[in-house]
Amino acid sequence: MLKREALTRRVLSCIGWLKNYVELNNVNNLTDINKYCEDFLVPILNRTYGLRLVNLNQIKVNFPAVDLGDYDSRICYQVSSTVDVKKIEETLNTYDINGLYSSFDEIYLFMLGTRKKYRKELQYDTFPFDYKRNIKDFTDLSRDILSKEIDELKEIVDLLEFEMSGNNNMDEQIKLIITDELTTNYSTLFKQVIRTKDVELRFRDVLNLITPEVFGSEKFFFMLTCMRLKTTVYDKHEQLLIKHPSGYTRKLIEIYNQFKKLNSYDDLFHMRRDEYRDLVRVLQPILNNFIIKPLVND
Repeated sequence: MLKREALTRRVLSCIGWLKNYVELNNVNNLTDINKYCEDFLVPILNRTYGLRLVNLNQIKVNFPAVDLGDYDSRICYQVSSTVDVKKIEETLNTYDINGLYSSFDEIYLFMLGTRKKYRKELQYDTFPFDYKRNIKDFTDLSRDILSKEIDELKEIVDLLEFEMSGNNNMDEQIKLIITDELTTNYSTLFKQVIRTKDVELRFRDVLNLITPEVFGSEKFFFMLTCMRLKTTVYDKHEQLLIKHPSGYTRKLIEIYNQFKKLNSYDDLFHMRRDEYRDLVRVLQPILNNFIIKPLVND
């Protein structure tokens, strides 16, 4: 029982990672993910459903209607990140027009997103099609994998983890997407300066010099206007980051929580002492090591 529970967690972890990875790429219009999933799914679908699928696009560039095919079992798949009925109908019409039913008895659509509840009736004289049977998504795949006996389940889990081991790390994809906004915010904080008659302090100097214990005391009470920090890119991906917990994403969420806290105040010294303590803990090490690259003249 414990062995199956452990294998189940590993399956759900792999499928969950892939689903989030696909969503992250699609929301940023990085369409190469579809090609990656074609290659990734071939061995997984083969092992799960007892097929011998091959990537048809490697046999003929832009193979019509479908991406994967098993000529022996006469089953084929299209892999798509588009889940609306218009895309389904276009695929099936192309499949019909090109006479692919002469090579394959059944066509399946593997949705990289979550399938919808489809109402439009689609019927073809040359091949069968049923929404419930012929459309699969990651939920269906994980359910079918988890229905296997222990030995077969372990083989598929090992295959999943092997196929994922050599591919792009999701943290690296997130870093590429968030880096510009993150760096802009660090630069904004780094360059912020308080000038008084006797002293000139940067934002990071405040974090270094004013400890949480004396924060808010009269001795250190002066105005430091909070400059607005950008969170647009982060907000777009926040739910994905939450669903993909890692050391990097947890840190990123923590950093942006501080950005949003700063955005909620007009003046730093209206913060509560415990909020300032978190601000120092999270942002002080980053700003102490942050270097602004000099502009290069053309």
